[in-house]
Amino acid sequence: MNCTQLTQQADHIASTFSKQDLAKLVVALKGRGESLQHAVEVIDTIDACQGYTLDQAWDEVRNGEARLMAAGDD
Repeated sequence: MNCTQLTQQADHIASTFSKQDLAKLVVALKGRGESLQHAVEVIDTIDACQGYTLDQAWDEVRNGEARLMAAGDD
């Protein structure tokens, strides 16, 4: 992704989420040790599933990780 695309993505995110949602995302990244990859997946989940809240998207991403880990244990 080039600089122009990153800027467009950042503008889209900023216009889509409230300041409170963006703050929650930052806190999750720093405080809970979530990865940047998880944050990107959360943003993609919200973008793909209209009506999802930030918390619902985090839950879905985390549950997907848990399912992948369980499948790998089989």
